[in-house]
Amino acid sequence: MRISSNASIGLSFFLLAATSANAGVFNMPRFVDPGNNAFGFEPEIMMSNGGGLGANLRYTQGVNELSNAFAVLGTGTNVRTFRVGGGFTLDFIPDVETQPGIGIGFQGIYYRYKPGFGRLETAVVPYIHKMFGNGKGGTVEPFIALPVGPSFASGNYQWTTQLALGAIFHEEKSPVRFIGEIGVNLNNTESYVSGGVLYQP
Repeated sequence: MRISSNASIGLSFFLLAATSANAGVFNMPRFVDPGNNAFGFEPEIMMSNGGGLGANLRYTQGVNELSNAFAVLGTGTNVRTFRVGGGFTLDFIPDVETQPGIGIGFQGIYYRYKPGFGRLETAVVPYIHKMFGNGKGGTVEPFIALPVGPSFASGNYQWTTQLALGAIFHEEKSPVRFIGEIGVNLNNTESYVSGGVLYQP
């Protein structure tokens, strides 16, 4: 499956222009090499359910050429107190030449809210990403993802859907990557704006 370079460039401009969106997909697109790992910090601003601030620590492990595993631990203000979870990602169509990478992620995150209310969110996360040179020796990698799945709380469940838009920025030979992301609540979840710093030794 190939997508034209014009379509890829159009997708990139669309994602980078979208500045109007829980723990985001953050570094869901694969980039950690097999056997290597990366550590990330993700502050975020919640835009729904009373608003608030949050922060997540992330660990990502390269599994093979096309997949990563990750763990997340975080906290927040207002009614949000704690979150912990993890997941797995797989690029089944690699990002090569003019073809974007297309993959799917699987994640489960437990959220704790005041006063003592808990919720487990599970999701399948299809995503698409494409890396471009920035003309200065670095790269920008816009991505779009659609987490969808059931959320469980107090013996009940409801379906959640969210749209995540973002980009990963990397300068040549730097071990640090910067990430910007927007999440938009489509059904029974939250909207947020987040940034991130990811260090890959």
